[in-house]
Amino acid sequence: MPSASAEPATQLPPARFTQGIHRVSGGLAGLFLFFIMLVSVVDVLGRELLNAPLPGGSEITEVLMAALIYAGLPSVCRQESHVTIDLLDPLTPEALVRPRQIAINLVCAAILAVLAWQLWLYAVKIADYGDVTEYLRLPQAPLIYYMAVLAGVGALIFVANVGRYLRGHTEPAPGLI
Repeated sequence: MPSASAEPATQLPPARFTQGIHRVSGGLAGLFLFFIMLVSVVDVLGRELLNAPLPGGSEITEVLMAALIYAGLPSVCRQESHVTIDLLDPLTPEALVRPRQIAINLVCAAILAVLAWQLWLYAVKIADYGDVTEYLRLPQAPLIYYMAVLAGVGALIFVANVGRYLRGHTEPAPGLI
C-alpha cells in the first residue's frame, strides 16, 4: 500500500468507537483461545493420565472455535487484515488507492450484512425447533445469534472504514500494538 496517513491526535467518535470494539473483540478472542487451550489440556491430561477424556471436549472446542472466529471478526474488519491477494496493489496508481479501498470495504460490508441477516434468520428457525448440540445438549440458537450480531458489527465497521477513506486516509486503521 502507499504511504500511510497518520491517525489524528484527536480521533472522531467513529474512530474511538471502532477502536473500543477492536479492543473488546481482541480481548474476547484471546479469552476464547485461552478456553480452547484449557479444554485441550484437560482433555489430553484426562485421556493420558486417567484414561478418561473430557466428556464433550470436542463439542466444547467446536463451539469455542465458532465463538473465537466471530469474536475476532470486528478487529479483523477494522484493520482490514482479512486474507487478501495483493497482486494488483503494486500496479494500482496512487489516485485509485482510496477509491479501490472504498469499493472493497463496501463490498465486504454488504457481504457481512447479508451473512448477519441470514445467520439471524437461521438462529430464529433453530430456536423455534429447540436445536441442541449432540452430546452436551447445549442450545445452538444463542451461538448463532452471537455470530449474527458480530457479523453485523463487522459490516458496520467496514462502513466506518469507508468513512475513514472518505476523510482522506490511505491506509487501514492501525492495530493496538
